[in-house]
Amino acid sequence: MLTIFKKQYGMNIVGQGGKIILFMTPSLLIAIYIHLNSPSAASLPAAISLLRPLGYLLLLGGIILWGTALIQLLIAYSGGKLLTTGAYGIVRNPIYASAACFILPGITLLTMTWVYLVVSLFLYLGVMIFIGKEEKKLQEAFGKEYAEYLRRVDRLIPFKKPRSTTTG
Repeated sequence: MLTIFKKQYGMNIVGQGGKIILFMTPSLLIAIYIHLNSPSAASLPAAISLLRPLGYLLLLGGIILWGTALIQLLIAYSGGKLLTTGAYGIVRNPIYASAACFILPGITLLTMTWVYLVVSLFLYLGVMIFIGKEEKKLQEAFGKEYAEYLRRVDRLIPFKKPRSTTTG
């Protein structure tokens, strides 16, 4: 069996990802439905269409963050080490952050529809609801190293300093 599928510290490589994805998927399906079937109801004001190029930048940045984080995770997971550099030095959950903060807002601007911001909000809420269990296991596994990481790097907002030393 590949080592990336082995459980480490009581969790697998996906962590709480399944629960988070299940939580936000209905909002994504509804957003796509509204976008395709009621485009006028989903439309952003035409006046902000000049921001469309920003959508490309957000999308590109999100894809780079997502890809970097995924590659780092796939390489490091089998070694059982805590990731705190690269994408994980910017935000503790860069795979989710890339979608919630960059990719979905980028898609919003590119399609000029607000519905994907709702999906972004549901993804953010899903992470905030479910990620605590994963963080507790990481705290148990890595102790002081993880506590320092919590003080230095925010859970979901890239480059933001955490407000406190708690897990959130």
